[in-house]
Amino acid sequence: MMKKRTRRKMLASVCALSMLLALLIGSGVGEAAKKVELIFWLGYPEEEPVFARAIKDYEVLHPDVEIKIASFQVREQEQKLSMGLPVGKAADMFDNNKQFMTRFIEAGFIQPSPPEVNNFGKSASPVFYERNLLRGNYYGLPWHTGGKVMFWNKTMFEEAALPGPPETWGDLIYFSQKLAKYDPAGNLTRSGISLRLSGAGSGVGQKFGIFLLGAGGALIEETPSGKYHNGYDNVAGRDTLQLHIDLVHKYHVDDYTIKHDSEAFALELTAMFEREGWVIGYMREHAPQVDFDTAQVPKFRRKATICGVNNLYVSNACEYPEIAWDFLLFAEKPEYMKYMFLDIGWPPARIDISYEDVYKKVPQYRAFVEFPQDMLLWDYPAISPLDEIETKFAERLVAAFRRSDLVDNPQGIAEVIADAAKETDELLKKAGLYGLE
Repeated sequence: MMKKRTRRKMLASVCALSMLLALLIGSGVGEAAKKVELIFWLGYPEEEPVFARAIKDYEVLHPDVEIKIASFQVREQEQKLSMGLPVGKAADMFDNNKQFMTRFIEAGFIQPSPPEVNNFGKSASPVFYERNLLRGNYYGLPWHTGGKVMFWNKTMFEEAALPGPPETWGDLIYFSQKLAKYDPAGNLTRSGISLRLSGAGSGVGQKFGIFLLGAGGALIEETPSGKYHNGYDNVAGRDTLQLHIDLVHKYHVDDYTIKHDSEAFALELTAMFEREGWVIGYMREHAPQVDFDTAQVPKFRRKATICGVNNLYVSNACEYPEIAWDFLLFAEKPEYMKYMFLDIGWPPARIDISYEDVYKKVPQYRAFVEFPQDMLLWDYPAISPLDEIETKFAERLVAAFRRSDLVDNPQGIAEVIADAAKETDELLKKAGLYGLE
């Protein structure tokens, strides 16, 4: 009898222990906490080392978080976002610009920036953060900028007894003539300036647009009512086209027979050209012997340049938006910003920290972050027909640049500009975006 009672007690104890274990396991006690997993899609693969460093440090501080990053070329990333965002299958975090992201913001696929991100953005990069305001909310955290500046060869300028980079269009025309070199037959052997005279896509229009801004115009202007129209069928547009025609055909400081762009600058076949910050890394790798510097683009009627911004976004489908935003703020710490600037070559959007230690090593970077107070930092409007407008505009420019008959031909210049502007406005009308008021 005693044995049976003992056996029953033991059986009851085992059952109670089993039930307790089941309850403990069900409540999560005794089981390792499940990690929070976040995915980041990066559209600039060269920046992956920056995020990898930030992720490693963040995961040390937050061992319950695991962040996975996948890098793509920007066009491939945009395709993945276009397919994934509408069905809730995109990454939790990603980078891109407002122009591309606006359609997804308006469709409700992107998280508005929370108050702590707004406070940080307004103090860290106020000029760029204000661009992210859309229908009463801010979207995205400014990450890097894509400003255009003038690269100039210091040795060539010294040899030509020129005091420094051109500050005005007058300087640009005069300096280009002093810097250009020719063989005995009159063929150009070194261009005074390398212009974007040809090429597929919208690049020609973008480079033309920088000079256009300095002349007082813009490819597209927004009206107070939120409509758009061309901003170059005016004296600014005509002057900018005339500048290009004169540099190529009247003064012959650039032409189609010589190399162009960064390759020409590295080979010292041009004295100056306008481009983005990545050229500095290109020069360090391919032409470390070339002594060069950077400066703001020469002004005509005003100081201006195109300066786009790449933002960091959180998807509306993200299950842990608080953690995602916390990481993105963490990634903007000064050490990561300086690493991206110095080692990768992309200028950070943050302007509230000092980059003097970066400038001591690479002084050419200064012009990409420090702008004159009276300088216009223009960016393209976030409208759907932008790429088509710019591409078609570029096609017209490529044809016009070859026309030597446009030298001292103001009527011909005006006709080219007017025809292009009419096409720009037609594309805006087609999209339901055209207006003058």
